[in-house]
Amino acid sequence: MKKTDDLFDDFSLHEDINIHEENITEIELERIKKLTLSKINSKKSTKKKFIIPLAASFILVLSFAAVFAQGGLSNIYYRLFGENIKYVNDMGTVIDKSSTSNGVTLNVANMVGDENSFYIIFEVIKENGERFSENGNIEFENLNLDFGGSGGYTWYMTEDEDPVDNKATFLLVGNTERKSAGKKLTLRANNFTEYTIENPAADFDTYGFLKRNADYQNQVLVENRYKESMRIPKDPQASEEEQQKIEFMNNIIPSQILPYNNDDIYTEDNIEENKGIIVDNIGFAEGKLCIRILREEYGNLSLGDFYFENKVDADDRKYNEYSISEEYEGKQYDYFIFDIKNMEELANYDFVYNTINKKATTMGTWEVTFKADYKNATRTYNVNKIIEVEGKRYLIKELKISPISLTVKLNNDIIDNIKNRGHNFYGAVSVVMKDGSTVELSSWGTSTRPLTSTLNTIFQKPVDVNNIKSVIISGTEVTINK
Repeated sequence: MKKTDDLFDDFSLHEDINIHEENITEIELERIKKLTLSKINSKKSTKKKFIIPLAASFILVLSFAAVFAQGGLSNIYYRLFGENIKYVNDMGTVIDKSSTSNGVTLNVANMVGDENSFYIIFEVIKENGERFSENGNIEFENLNLDFGGSGGYTWYMTEDEDPVDNKATFLLVGNTERKSAGKKLTLRANNFTEYTIENPAADFDTYGFLKRNADYQNQVLVENRYKESMRIPKDPQASEEEQQKIEFMNNIIPSQILPYNNDDIYTEDNIEENKGIIVDNIGFAEGKLCIRILREEYGNLSLGDFYFENKVDADDRKYNEYSISEEYEGKQYDYFIFDIKNMEELANYDFVYNTINKKATTMGTWEVTFKADYKNATRTYNVNKIIEVEGKRYLIKELKISPISLTVKLNNDIIDNIKNRGHNFYGAVSVVMKDGSTVELSSWGTSTRPLTSTLNTIFQKPVDVNNIKSVIISGTEVTINK
């Protein structure tokens, strides 16, 4: 749940060092399995208010020989990959490089990767032994991975063996356009805040309230004073797709909104304990459900999750499609608009929210440079096939496949690119196994240039590349293994 500082001596594995694998006894092997399996817990879901991670995590500490025998893998990888961990056993490496600042250490522990994609485990440790808050989380003021090119990444915390110890563990997942295997990467972080997520003492039954108070269903609306200042100016250089997005965003800015000053609709009894909110108003405006929250200074309280969940299907969630920060008569408000059209539709949803309670902030700057020194198991397949995606032509130059990811290299059609600079590859790629199943993807990204495009996907779990039948790109099948 936290960060790190200072620079420790680096431990590196050189190619000319010959490390021999030692046999592990059956008793030792069974003990390691039990320790590993005991850490497998389901993640706690949180909405990203700031980039809210998930919880806190723990790296199983084994002897170096045992860790190296697993390719630097820890129980976190086992939790992610399950039995499929066997496909990446030789793709991991121990990093163990650190930086310390203000009594806190950021340690990059280990990583698993291929030519363009990777998983990095890093820890934040309070050197004085001070414990982190139970069920706590961390918000970094800034956390950046420098890999010297274009790409993307995300990070989160996982469950900790000891929820109140002095260490928190994070998992960072990323991919790059250029080759990352064998390259130097730098993880930088600045200042972090510890916080807890608090659930309300009682639910706010939005449907029941509006049912009992019919006047709120049909209120006299007021003009949105912020409409013009909220509009996004047109960009003559933008592509047709970008112009459509701008037009869409401008069209959902409301002209009329709910009136102000009904501060007593819903107030938590435990506001002082930083768990509640005050609903200033709720009702329908311009065919959408709207809620205004009075933003008071309740210590370190801020709004966290805020959405409507289907009573039957928990995966059906409606988050606000638009929000406005307002000031009225010296008070600060947040105004949220949901795509719920009427009472009949609202009856199918429960209002869900929580609040974020900041506990402490640690100032510091941490920087760790390390080498992605793992075995690159990526296989390259030359293709040279022309495809069409969303009306634009591309030449598939090559595919790069490993147990954890797929990268597609494309050449853009120059004429099509002049006519339309936009690219839309979402959902265009699928990976089919020999048994007919489709590989689930956990992340997706693209990198486009005037002449080339690159599609990067990371698999939900590692796969046996020898059992991949084909890759399908916009309807065109490329056979990998017959």
